[in-house]
Amino acid sequence: MTVQDAFPSEDEEFGYTEGSSNGPENWWCLNPKWRVCGKGKRQSPIDLSDKVVHEFPQLGNLQKYYKPAPALLKNMGHAIMVQWNGNAGHLNINGTYYKLIQCHWHTPSEHTFNGTKFELELHAVHQNSKGEIAVIGIWYKIGRPDGLLSKLLKDLKSLGEKDIDLGVINPGMMEFGDRKYYRYVGSLTTPPCTEGVVWTIVKKVKTVSKEQLRALKEAVHHVSQLKDEEFGYTEGSSNGPENWWRLNPKWRVCGKGKRQSPIDLSDKVVHEFPQLGKLQKYYNPAPALLKNMGHAIMVQWNGNAGHLNINGTYYKLIQCHWHTPSEHTFNGTKFELELHAVHQNSKGEIAVIGIWYKIGRPDGLLSKLLKDLKSLGEKDIDLGVINPGMMEFGCRKYYRYVGSLTTPPCSEGVVWTIVQKVKTVSREQLRALKEAVHHPYSERRGRDESNEGGWRQRQRHKCCHEWLENIAEANCDRDFDNTMVAWRDEKNCGHRDNNGDDNSNDDDDSNNDDD
Repeated sequence: MTVQDAFPSEDEEFGYTEGSSNGPENWWCLNPKWRVCGKGKRQSPIDLSDKVVHEFPQLGNLQKYYKPAPALLKNMGHAIMVQWNGNAGHLNINGTYYKLIQCHWHTPSEHTFNGTKFELELHAVHQNSKGEIAVIGIWYKIGRPDGLLSKLLKDLKSLGEKDIDLGVINPGMMEFGDRKYYRYVGSLTTPPCTEGVVWTIVKKVKTVSKEQLRALKEAVHHVSQLKDEEFGYTEGSSNGPENWWRLNPKWRVCGKGKRQSPIDLSDKVVHEFPQLGKLQKYYNPAPALLKNMGHAIMVQWNGNAGHLNINGTYYKLIQCHWHTPSEHTFNGTKFELELHAVHQNSKGEIAVIGIWYKIGRPDGLLSKLLKDLKSLGEKDIDLGVINPGMMEFGCRKYYRYVGSLTTPPCSEGVVWTIVQKVKTVSREQLRALKEAVHHPYSERRGRDESNEGGWRQRQRHKCCHEWLENIAEANCDRDFDNTMVAWRDEKNCGHRDNNGDDNSNDDDDSNNDDD
């Protein structure tokens, strides 16, 4: 294993918030290569307790042989790192040479002593010719400035997403002692949590100034949200929609795809296809979480919340989220809000129900969520059991086309169903959604007010033919911006609510101006 393999890339999604979906207790289920994070027997960090420490004089002094070498300063999202690109020397453990690769900092410390945490912990990471890893850990308390951090302070304060070339850096500036230390065999403390790591924790606690500690925290804080969501919505920005395809090799289709969403549902390209069949939804109340994804607010169902049936294929309801203003448009007109109910079948294929909203009476689901929306921060909120039937969308009139996800990775082949009837949302509910997105993420992302809720501009479909549910082939007129869409108008349409009863009046014509 190389050090590159041993540490997750900057865009891999793990966090440190206990109880969150990507928190430490869930790392093992985020990636098949990270199973050991939850199943391993020698995981780090640990508490170095007097009860379990035994003296081994035969270990001898710590033998380190460092020298100046070119280095980069990097923000990994979860930590600030100095990476040496030349020969920065090595550590000798029992005759095995471990080359110095990088050092990084954690605030507060990960390892503890008799249950006590320290203000800061430095990890100096080394690797031998077999790919085995050895790490030196150094604790810090508040006091005089640290020498290495003094040299890095100016760069720390200006560090963003881009690496900073530090020139030549002497790793000897880490200045740790070699006589008294703790040693054990554990693991990496971040995914993939690889075991067999030789840990050496220096006993003497060093000092760091409050200014240096603050600079480290602010540097991570500034970019970590961008690492959690490394795409933005500001047109013309480096991470705006027109540049999504450049940000990640897995997102190439965002710029190169032929069936990208959202689109404009124009009268010019809509044709009626009665043979599409009824929109069949079968939802059940299930446990759910309220999550702030940075670009949208999401309700994620963790139990069996029911499914959507499209031509005999079942798509399980996974989550719903909101975009302000709407992403899809009708004859070029945007709406105040658009809900996306995301479903997935057993093959991993996705179907999304889209619902438009205008200002008016409060929405039922958002009324239930309003209090939690107003208190939502970075941590998920357990909503208890939520009935997805509260989304209350009809099945009698809708549009259908095959497009893509509207956020990276912009995967194509998504079956879109846009409900024609426009629902209503109160100004208070709309404001709560916008403010929840703005707090705590958007100020750090430079979101502009023209795109305050997260939406992607409508896309041109580059296709000549579009298959709609394997029922009819619709020919695209090249003069149109978008592919032909299917229009469904079924006079009698039934759905099953949460107690299994059939209903056929779920979208009556009492509000005809919306139909």
